[in-house]
Amino acid sequence: MAGTHYDAVVIGGGIHGAGVAQAVAAAGHSVLLLEKNEPAYGTSSRSSKLIHGGLRYLESGQFSLVRESLHERELLLRNAPDLVRLVPFYIPIYRQTKRRPWQIRIGLSLYSLLGGLGRNTRFRTLPRTEWPKLSGIRTDGLQAVFEYYDGQTDDAQLTHAVLRSATSQGADVIYPTRFLSAAKGDDCYQVDYQHHDQRQQCEATVLINAAGPWINLVRDGISPLPPQMEIELVQ
Repeated sequence: MAGTHYDAVVIGGGIHGAGVAQAVAAAGHSVLLLEKNEPAYGTSSRSSKLIHGGLRYLESGQFSLVRESLHERELLLRNAPDLVRLVPFYIPIYRQTKRRPWQIRIGLSLYSLLGGLGRNTRFRTLPRTEWPKLSGIRTDGLQAVFEYYDGQTDDAQLTHAVLRSATSQGADVIYPTRFLSAAKGDDCYQVDYQHHDQRQQCEATVLINAAGPWINLVRDGISPLPPQMEIELVQ
């Protein structure tokens, strides 16, 4: 692979890097993914394990984000049922809870509507007779309990599955390998990396930095230095 020209080189073998490599390969382009350790080494094996639409984002009016996330959840449930499954979640409402039952009911109704789940996996209000069945729940001052469904996965296995799909469509994946530098020329990047103690080089029309927590370390090795994007934090 040394000296090879790729349409895209992806740095980072987490779920984002794997997903980008899969999409590029599926579109018929050549792609190389470089991972320093092993796939899903970082955040992609230490996530919440949830495949969800972002219920809390409804409160800030980010309906398109929730709709898009729920659509992706539906695709994963349909295409990877061995890796992603629906599990129940419970929201207890106490006398001192800031959000009242009617507010939760409206939010879950909208969440179910956007999610397009079947009737048996939409939310419901749990009758009091079922409260004792919930292990560890405090019933003093409890006014209502809502049950809804969201997706759960093994994040590391999902990342590996996406990478297998990428390689099956022609992507090259190298790990463990260390990204050294990338210099932008007239029409492509010259990418240097170290694999098995050997320095190697390839060309890339497009360079994708998907290094997660190490994204700035990779950025520092790119010339000219790419601009930093502003990140908006949503609580």
